[in-house]
Amino acid sequence: MNEKKNKWVNLSYANIATTAEVAHKENLEWANSLASCGAGEFDANSEKNAMMPLRKSAASLLNCEISDICVGSSATELICSIAWALAPKNGCNIVSTQASFPSTVYPWTRVSMEFDSEIRLAPYDENNYTNPNDILKLIDKNTSILTLSHVEYSSGQRYDLNLFANAAHDAGALIVIDATQSMGVFPIDVHESELDFIVSSGYKWMRGTFGAAVAYINPKLHSSLMPGLLGFRSHNDMWDMQAKRFELPSDASRFEFSTINFGAALGLAKSIDQINQMGINNVWQNSIKLTDIIINECNKSHLTIISPLNDLERSGIICIQIPDDFDSKEVVRNLQEDYGILVTSRSGYIRISPHMDNTPDQIFYFINSLKKILQLK
Repeated sequence: MNEKKNKWVNLSYANIATTAEVAHKENLEWANSLASCGAGEFDANSEKNAMMPLRKSAASLLNCEISDICVGSSATELICSIAWALAPKNGCNIVSTQASFPSTVYPWTRVSMEFDSEIRLAPYDENNYTNPNDILKLIDKNTSILTLSHVEYSSGQRYDLNLFANAAHDAGALIVIDATQSMGVFPIDVHESELDFIVSSGYKWMRGTFGAAVAYINPKLHSSLMPGLLGFRSHNDMWDMQAKRFELPSDASRFEFSTINFGAALGLAKSIDQINQMGINNVWQNSIKLTDIIINECNKSHLTIISPLNDLERSGIICIQIPDDFDSKEVVRNLQEDYGILVTSRSGYIRISPHMDNTPDQIFYFINSLKKILQLK
């Protein structure tokens, strides 16, 4: 690493965020308290209410009620529980894309193996782009679930939530959105889009750390769902610990089943509070400003961007195609080791995903460093 750089320039929030300072502090304080006091400070009442700050902040971010939000350890965990709760049976199909991050599809693949339902995946082209019509054509009267990554991790393609929610509902299906690559940088209004489920990890755009995730569940579905994962917290009164009785909470919290890293959840709440204070629309406009610099500078250097850039499909992710005689993984390694810049290699492209903590100067520093490595003027 260049000795003149004394810290990382993280331009890879689509990978792992630089944890927000407020989130890190809250997590550490909780962990230190637990280490020194155990249940002396983190008592039964604290554990019972430990999810509430994150539920409140996520509800504000998505413009929904607190009762519509539940907390888990990871997006995978929450999607798995939802998949088993819905479990489409023989004769039904589940629609998604080949470009999806595996955790968006694998839980449904497992359920389809158990109940003999069909998985249908729309293809993508040489730029990892999925034609929305290819997804819509897979939906029919036997479709039970449409599950999509709101933003595709390998290209930055963003799907029109209104379009796909309407298509799913017209077919009598439910829509399940993995918003891990959008929640915290792009505005999502669950009422405007009429979504059924949204799930997101907390360690990317929401700037938390590993061990906390959130989900939105449409209030029309609360009372009809039996979660796929259950634990002592699943009972309506978690501290009335009797194995002989079982009564689920009436809201989305029925999907909160047991012990998690509460420090991560409390910290994530603080980070989302910062996003809410800045305003998610302002966060998004800042993302546009930063990625516009990347787009303009790449155009000057004749570097091709494969990410969609139109208003309906654009996201916080920009993927750059580099000359054929360079390896994207090697370029990423050089940027990290020689310049202290964190970006990601995905499908042979350089993926950049700056966020609210980044500055235009950092973007120009990245561009100039990339041009040196690629030997561009």
